[in-house]
Amino acid sequence: MKNIQHTIILCMLFATPLSCPAVGLNDMFGVWGSVSLKGNFNVISPELEQFKWSVTNQTRTRDDAGNDTRFTENILFSQVGYQINEHASIWLGYVHDWLEPLNLRPFQESRPYQDFVWIQTVNDFKLKFRTRMDERINQRSGSVGYRPRQLVQISHPLPIIEHLTTYTGYEALFYLNNSEFGRQGIAENRVYTGLNYQFTGQLGFSIGYMGQHVIRRRSGNDIFTHNIQTNIHYRF
Repeated sequence: MKNIQHTIILCMLFATPLSCPAVGLNDMFGVWGSVSLKGNFNVISPELEQFKWSVTNQTRTRDDAGNDTRFTENILFSQVGYQINEHASIWLGYVHDWLEPLNLRPFQESRPYQDFVWIQTVNDFKLKFRTRMDERINQRSGSVGYRPRQLVQISHPLPIIEHLTTYTGYEALFYLNNSEFGRQGIAENRVYTGLNYQFTGQLGFSIGYMGQHVIRRRSGNDIFTHNIQTNIHYRF
């Protein structure tokens, strides 16, 4: 049984998405760096312990301007949630996004969203399922894109180093309508893998890789971005 678990862990650790060469696919490199703060409301009252909050700021860069890496987005996430039971939670969130598209005017996006999260533990494996509904609003034009998205993630502690965990996952993103953000139908596929290390019970750091395939349904080629992801996270 241990050999099987170790094999699965190694597969998770070294899993990477395959970017098959295709006509009309632009390959590029990016970095997503973020800082996250999390907690609950038990400091106000012990009866509010099931109510949770989190805030994340994420900066994104990409080398889509020749050989130069440039700033493309800064995203501020904020959300509050309620822990229904040991497995299920619901969340209401809001994103403010500052975007600088290549060769286009910068604009800002408002994005309310709603989450349902289910976490299941099987032996030492932790499975996470997140269903999210985004409402993307272009503040300049007023265009709205309704984007459901489904994430599946599995994680497992690595036996070689205490407090070190490996994770891998997949997320699919769709549009329910035509808008400035994209046409109706599947919009993006994301496959990722990485490592998380807990320095203390509160402070942790994760680093990983995400292959992001953006499907262009208007003019232009599809985009595949090889993103390095880092996150410093602190739980109060």
